[in-house]
Amino acid sequence: MVESQTMITYLSAASALFLSALIIVAIARQKTHRVFQKHILLMAIYLLVCAIISNVLISVWIVAGSQPSPTDGVILSKRVQATFDYLFGIAIGAFIFVATTPTIGSRKDFVDYMKTEFPNSYVFYLFLMVITIVTILFAKVTVDPIDPNKIQFEGYFLFINGAAVITLIFYAPYRFITYLRQTKPGEEIRRDTYLIIVGISGFAVCELLFEILLPANGISWLRPPGFILEMALVGLIAFGVRGESYLQELIIPEAEAHLLTKPTYTLDRGITYVVLERDAGQAFEIFKDLVTHGAQGLCITRRAPKAVMAEYSLERTPVLWLSRVATEKNAIRPSPPENVAMAIEHFIEASERPVVLMDGFEYLVSHNDFGSVLALVHDLNE
Repeated sequence: MVESQTMITYLSAASALFLSALIIVAIARQKTHRVFQKHILLMAIYLLVCAIISNVLISVWIVAGSQPSPTDGVILSKRVQATFDYLFGIAIGAFIFVATTPTIGSRKDFVDYMKTEFPNSYVFYLFLMVITIVTILFAKVTVDPIDPNKIQFEGYFLFINGAAVITLIFYAPYRFITYLRQTKPGEEIRRDTYLIIVGISGFAVCELLFEILLPANGISWLRPPGFILEMALVGLIAFGVRGESYLQELIIPEAEAHLLTKPTYTLDRGITYVVLERDAGQAFEIFKDLVTHGAQGLCITRRAPKAVMAEYSLERTPVLWLSRVATEKNAIRPSPPENVAMAIEHFIEASERPVVLMDGFEYLVSHNDFGSVLALVHDLNE
């Protein structure tokens, strides 16, 4: 029976490691401008892999007889596994926080945000996870001498771990659903977001079930297959954040700045203005003046977004590249013109003081008939 359980442990661990390798490769190959977000998710999965490997090594150590007391080996395995699991919880919490905070795009942004917006929800989340890890490392855990499969936990241990798991279960829905209400994305992104929520919350439930509740009732043989289920749930997270969809298409309305000086240009709301010039320089100056005085801007241009952002010092304002051949995630195809209409309408609906700069009207006409582009202008003007 012992050999059978050991074999199940090894096979389950091997399957979980195989799944984790596939997930790591899939995430690493993603092409995304949210690089920091991707690196945090990879770090979380690496921690899970460490948990699985350490569990296998400790099991081999116990089976080989290197550990004088098998019960001490079981307790050590539980402590190491739980520590890595909550380190994963810290990393996945950082992923949730970064993914739902549009101003964080790098490690420096994260550090600056934590300094300027202290305290915030992630600070309290992190505090609880750290307290839980300390409890795991130092709390008294005993193996029932009559039933070695039954592990006895102290009451405060169960309370703190339960609080941590409940926090992880609800932290993802709280952050992501609030974010969806602010950004109002399409159905595809909503679906991907719910997959991520199921993956994160489901993982937390599995941890509570396989690592605490079942062992406390003498059921330990389900723990190895639990590795596979947990890694499958992490796979849902990886699928949700795949490069083609999640959070890449969200256009976040945000003012570039709130200068206290008087704006140079004053435009009436709800009116479409045409600026007739060759290089669109004045149009961009007007746009910059508005977005630095509290307006939430969206720029659609024929120029490369990085060049536009660098020339006009735009950091928070979304810039879309009107291009038929560009493959960047912030590129938008000129045909059909409904592509442009949907982007603008979504932005206006999600904004309080929207201003949209459309640079490249002639490019739209060259890839569509003039009537359809004129209809687009009339629809937007209404």
